[in-house]
Amino acid sequence: MTRLPDFRYIYFTGILCVLSVIFTCNTTLAYPGKKIPVLVAGISITARPVMGARGDIIGATIPLRRAGRLFLVEGTNDNIIGNFILDTGASTLVLNKTYFRSSMKFTDEEGGGVTGPTPAVERTVIKSLVISDLAYSNITADVVPLGHLENRRGVKILGLFGMSLLDNVEMVIDVRHNELQVFKLDRIGMRIGTPSPVVKYDLVQKMEVFHHVMFVKAVIGGKLLTFCLDTGAESNVISIDANKKVLSAITNTQRSGLSGAGQNRGDVLYGELNEFTMGGRQMAPMGTIVCNLSSMSQQYEYPIDGILGYDFFAKGKIYINLVKKELGISLYQGEKK
Repeated sequence: MTRLPDFRYIYFTGILCVLSVIFTCNTTLAYPGKKIPVLVAGISITARPVMGARGDIIGATIPLRRAGRLFLVEGTNDNIIGNFILDTGASTLVLNKTYFRSSMKFTDEEGGGVTGPTPAVERTVIKSLVISDLAYSNITADVVPLGHLENRRGVKILGLFGMSLLDNVEMVIDVRHNELQVFKLDRIGMRIGTPSPVVKYDLVQKMEVFHHVMFVKAVIGGKLLTFCLDTGAESNVISIDANKKVLSAITNTQRSGLSGAGQNRGDVLYGELNEFTMGGRQMAPMGTIVCNLSSMSQQYEYPIDGILGYDFFAKGKIYINLVKKELGISLYQGEKK
């Protein structure tokens, strides 16, 4: 299958949809040139492997650093140490042109985002990438300018850690404990080397996966909608072309500025999303923005009505099984409706 440029999948995501007025970051993270302990809420934490009964590594527990509403994981890319945005809305590895300008090999077509066209995609091949106990070699990566994200968040960002790097695993994303767990799975989706825990999910939802990007169904205002599941999105997003019943479920709206992947800007509406039901369970209200998603659907080659970002992931402990193509959520205390 022909590899499509990642601009089809990443430049509509919420990491590049920063609401500069609404979402301000009070956290300043400093990154000197050498490796330092990860600090979250003043506590030093380090990545640690998950061991099987035979002493083999069957998974990893990776600390999530936070810069505002972005989730960061520390990694080493061809001996360069820095942070990658955990981005389930990106299909593969994307590198920041600031640090990999000299290694670019070839280019591809232009991309598109919520604020208009983005520059042509440039690519390279990196020899090694290490994120905790996850190691990769000889990976083709897209190279794009991400300096505007660094400047806005005051964080050194080497790139985006996309979903092709997490094929056939189970992910557990725990926002409140700033933690990502990754487990190896067998061909039927069971954890290798350890029994899968008996977890009582508040809701379970099947997913569709297309070009390594995950899509889920949810109901708003009685209408069934398709959402991209995106840890890189700083907010949920609803298409401005959605049914009137869907848009009427968004209250307390206000207008704000939107910054995209290029230098373009636009205006969007921000409000509170009500009547959101997934897996047969209605969830408590969440923040969301409303903007035009038509170009994103075209770039995805998959029609979407919205994006589930930070506001969704902050609702509970999220389980994603990429073999079973299943999403489960254990809602945090206070988030149960």
